[in-house]
Amino acid sequence: MDCWKCKKAIAGKILFRTECPHCGIDVHVCKNCKYYAPGKPNDCSVPGTEFVRDREAMNFCEDFKPKSGSEPPRENKFNSLFKDG
Repeated sequence: MDCWKCKKAIAGKILFRTECPHCGIDVHVCKNCKYYAPGKPNDCSVPGTEFVRDREAMNFCEDFKPKSGSEPPRENKFNSLFKDG
């Protein structure tokens, strides 16, 4: 997966307190999760998740799954469907 902040690749297992080896930012955060979906309840596509105040800070969400590679946010995927070309 890629760090949400510095965009550099991170290898290995992501634990609750894992930090990016490149920039030192928390990695187990909503913005690095494949379920992060701005606009959905709690900005998460998993129903019933607990409220997370800061999407850029470490959390203890049990549903966290790292985004694969540099996957764009869901809203960008949706908008790309309507591009000309």
